[in-house]
Amino acid sequence: MALNVNEWTERLDPERRRQVEERAAELIAEEMTLRELRKGGYLGQRHAPKLLRQSATDGGGVEER
Repeated sequence: MALNVNEWTERLDPERRRQVEERAAELIAEEMTLRELRKGGYLGQRHAPKLLRQSATDGGGVEER
């Protein structure tokens, strides 16, 4: 039987769980920032790779969701 994310994190040791939760919070904050920039018209396909430290060819996928 497959585990859902809550069951999986419950089985982690406390230190590892804390690390996972911290990283998840960082990713959520980063995504929120990018979303706000896009919404405000400050972030387009040309600017996203610079902010994300990717090449221009890799950055095109950022806008595809």
